[in-house]
Amino acid sequence: MHRRVTLQILKTGLAGCLVLAAAQMPALAQQPPSGNPDDMTEVNAFTPASVRQILSSFGTAITIADRQTPEGRPFVEASFGQLKINMFFTACPPGQPDQCQGLYLLAFWPKPAERNLANLTQAAGDFNRLYEFSKAGVSVAGEPFVARYLISDFGVKRGTLRREVTNFVVLAQRFNQEVVAPPAR
Repeated sequence: MHRRVTLQILKTGLAGCLVLAAAQMPALAQQPPSGNPDDMTEVNAFTPASVRQILSSFGTAITIADRQTPEGRPFVEASFGQLKINMFFTACPPGQPDQCQGLYLLAFWPKPAERNLANLTQAAGDFNRLYEFSKAGVSVAGEPFVARYLISDFGVKRGTLRREVTNFVVLAQRFNQEVVAPPAR
Protein backbone atom coordinates (compact mmCIF):
# COMPACT_ATOMS: atom_id res chain seq x y z
CA MET A 1 0.00 0.00 0.00
CA HIS A 2 2.77 2.40 0.94
CA ARG A 3 4.47 1.67 -2.36
CA ARG A 4 1.31 2.55 -4.39
CA VAL A 5 0.85 5.82 -2.53
CA THR A 6 4.49 6.77 -3.11
CA LEU A 7 4.21 5.86 -6.79
CA GLN A 8 1.00 7.90 -7.09
CA ILE A 9 2.67 10.92 -5.45
CA LEU A 10 5.62 10.65 -7.85
CA LYS A 11 3.29 10.42 -10.87
CA THR A 12 1.26 13.40 -9.67
CA GLY A 13 4.40 15.40 -8.96
CA LEU A 14 5.88 14.56 -12.37
CA ALA A 15 2.63 15.47 -14.12
CA GLY A 16 2.55 18.76 -12.23
CA CYS A 17 6.13 19.54 -13.25
CA LEU A 18 5.32 18.79 -16.89
CA VAL A 19 2.26 21.05 -16.81
CA LEU A 20 4.32 23.82 -15.21
CA ALA A 21 7.11 23.40 -17.78
CA ALA A 22 4.60 23.43 -20.64
CA ALA A 23 3.04 26.62 -19.28
CA GLN A 24 6.46 28.27 -19.35
CA MET A 25 7.15 27.30 -23.01
CA PRO A 26 5.12 30.10 -24.64
CA ALA A 27 6.81 32.66 -22.40
CA LEU A 28 10.21 31.35 -23.42
CA ALA A 29 9.24 31.35 -27.11
CA GLN A 30 8.27 35.03 -26.88
CA GLN A 31 11.62 36.22 -25.58
CA PRO A 32 13.14 38.75 -27.98
CA PRO A 33 16.04 37.38 -30.00
CA SER A 34 19.46 38.57 -28.96
CA GLY A 35 22.36 39.45 -31.20
CA ASN A 36 21.37 40.74 -34.62
CA PRO A 37 19.61 44.13 -34.37
CA ASP A 38 17.63 43.29 -37.54
CA ASP A 39 15.89 40.56 -35.58
CA MET A 40 14.62 43.16 -33.12
CA THR A 41 13.83 46.07 -35.47
CA GLU A 42 10.23 46.29 -36.61
CA VAL A 43 9.09 47.17 -40.15
CA ASN A 44 5.56 48.52 -39.76
CA ALA A 45 4.91 49.31 -43.43
CA PHE A 46 6.41 48.45 -46.79
CA THR A 47 7.87 51.45 -48.60
CA PRO A 48 10.63 51.83 -51.19
CA ALA A 49 12.90 53.08 -48.39
CA SER A 50 12.18 50.18 -46.00
CA VAL A 51 12.64 47.62 -48.79
CA ARG A 52 15.88 49.23 -50.04
CA GLN A 53 17.18 49.13 -46.48
CA ILE A 54 16.53 45.36 -46.34
CA LEU A 55 18.08 44.82 -49.77
CA SER A 56 21.21 46.81 -48.91
CA SER A 57 22.25 44.02 -46.55
CA PHE A 58 22.93 41.86 -49.64
CA GLY A 59 25.87 44.15 -50.48
CA THR A 60 27.40 44.06 -53.96
CA ALA A 61 25.52 40.87 -54.89
CA ILE A 62 22.51 43.01 -55.78
CA THR A 63 21.57 46.02 -57.89
CA ILE A 64 18.60 48.03 -56.66
CA ALA A 65 16.55 50.43 -58.80
CA ASP A 66 13.44 52.48 -58.05
CA ARG A 67 10.82 52.10 -60.77
CA GLN A 68 7.24 53.15 -61.46
CA THR A 69 4.32 51.30 -62.96
CA PRO A 70 2.63 52.91 -66.01
CA GLU A 71 0.06 54.29 -63.51
CA GLY A 72 2.85 55.99 -61.54
CA ARG A 73 2.93 53.62 -58.53
CA PRO A 74 6.45 53.07 -57.18
CA PHE A 75 8.08 49.65 -57.04
CA VAL A 76 11.59 48.39 -56.41
CA GLU A 77 13.52 46.24 -58.87
CA ALA A 78 16.25 44.09 -57.34
CA SER A 79 18.70 42.29 -59.62
CA PHE A 80 20.60 39.31 -58.28
CA GLY A 81 22.84 38.69 -61.29
CA GLN A 82 20.53 37.74 -64.16
CA LEU A 83 17.55 37.28 -61.83
CA LYS A 84 15.31 40.34 -61.53
CA ILE A 85 12.71 40.58 -58.79
CA ASN A 86 10.09 43.31 -58.81
CA MET A 87 8.65 44.32 -55.45
CA PHE A 88 5.26 45.99 -55.58
CA PHE A 89 3.62 47.77 -52.64
CA THR A 90 0.03 46.75 -52.02
CA ALA A 91 -2.71 47.12 -49.43
CA CYS A 92 -1.96 50.83 -49.08
CA PRO A 93 -4.59 52.97 -47.37
CA PRO A 94 -6.04 55.66 -49.68
CA GLY A 95 -3.72 58.65 -49.81
CA GLN A 96 -1.06 56.92 -47.66
CA PRO A 97 1.48 55.31 -50.01
CA ASP A 98 3.97 55.10 -47.12
CA GLN A 99 1.69 52.80 -45.07
CA CYS A 100 1.45 49.77 -47.40
CA GLN A 101 0.86 46.48 -45.57
CA GLY A 102 1.52 44.14 -48.52
CA LEU A 103 4.61 43.41 -50.60
CA TYR A 104 4.22 41.41 -53.81
CA LEU A 105 7.46 39.79 -54.99
CA LEU A 106 7.47 38.87 -58.68
CA ALA A 107 10.13 37.31 -60.88
CA PHE A 108 9.41 36.62 -64.52
CA TRP A 109 11.31 35.46 -67.57
CA PRO A 110 10.92 36.04 -71.31
CA LYS A 111 8.93 33.37 -73.11
CA PRO A 112 11.38 30.52 -73.75
CA ALA A 113 11.41 29.91 -77.51
CA GLU A 114 12.37 26.25 -77.11
CA ARG A 115 9.52 25.39 -74.71
CA ASN A 116 6.05 24.25 -75.69
CA LEU A 117 3.46 26.47 -73.93
CA ALA A 118 1.43 23.48 -72.70
CA ASN A 119 4.53 21.80 -71.24
CA LEU A 120 5.65 25.07 -69.64
CA THR A 121 2.21 25.56 -68.08
CA GLN A 122 2.22 21.96 -66.78
CA ALA A 123 5.71 22.45 -65.30
CA ALA A 124 4.55 25.65 -63.54
CA GLY A 125 1.55 23.75 -62.14
CA ASP A 126 3.84 20.99 -60.87
CA PHE A 127 6.02 23.64 -59.24
CA ASN A 128 2.94 25.04 -57.47
CA ARG A 129 2.17 21.65 -56.00
CA LEU A 130 5.72 21.33 -54.66
CA TYR A 131 6.04 24.87 -53.31
CA GLU A 132 2.60 25.81 -52.00
CA PHE A 133 3.76 29.04 -50.35
CA SER A 134 4.33 30.68 -53.74
CA LYS A 135 2.48 31.04 -57.00
CA ALA A 136 4.01 29.98 -60.29
CA GLY A 137 2.43 30.35 -63.68
CA VAL A 138 2.66 31.47 -67.27
CA SER A 139 1.30 34.88 -68.31
CA VAL A 140 -1.03 35.32 -71.30
CA ALA A 141 2.07 36.46 -73.23
CA GLY A 142 3.76 33.12 -72.47
CA GLU A 143 6.16 34.53 -69.86
CA PRO A 144 6.81 32.17 -66.93
CA PHE A 145 6.66 33.78 -63.49
CA VAL A 146 6.88 33.00 -59.81
CA ALA A 147 5.45 35.25 -57.10
CA ARG A 148 5.00 35.50 -53.38
CA TYR A 149 2.95 37.85 -51.22
CA LEU A 150 4.18 39.12 -47.85
CA ILE A 151 2.27 41.11 -45.24
CA SER A 152 3.37 43.44 -42.47
CA ASP A 153 0.11 43.66 -40.56
CA PHE A 154 1.11 44.63 -37.02
CA GLY A 155 4.77 44.76 -38.16
CA VAL A 156 7.41 42.29 -39.24
CA LYS A 157 11.00 42.05 -38.04
CA ARG A 158 13.57 43.40 -40.49
CA GLY A 159 15.58 40.16 -40.20
CA THR A 160 12.48 38.12 -41.02
CA LEU A 161 11.85 40.25 -44.11
CA ARG A 162 15.47 39.80 -45.22
CA ARG A 163 15.08 36.01 -44.85
CA GLU A 164 11.80 36.11 -46.80
CA VAL A 165 13.57 37.89 -49.67
CA THR A 166 16.46 35.40 -49.50
CA ASN A 167 14.01 32.49 -49.59
CA PHE A 168 12.24 34.01 -52.59
CA VAL A 169 15.55 34.45 -54.46
CA VAL A 170 16.35 30.77 -53.86
CA LEU A 171 12.82 29.81 -54.93
CA ALA A 172 13.06 31.90 -58.12
CA GLN A 173 16.43 30.34 -58.99
CA ARG A 174 14.91 26.89 -58.46
CA PHE A 175 11.93 27.85 -60.66
CA ASN A 176 14.36 28.93 -63.39
CA GLN A 177 16.23 25.62 -63.19
CA GLU A 178 13.17 23.36 -62.93
CA VAL A 179 10.60 25.15 -65.08
CA VAL A 180 12.04 27.87 -67.33
CA ALA A 181 15.28 26.22 -68.45
CA PRO A 182 15.37 22.65 -67.13
CA PRO A 183 18.27 20.43 -68.13
CA ALA A 184 17.66 18.39 -71.27
CA ARG A 185 16.44 14.87 -70.62
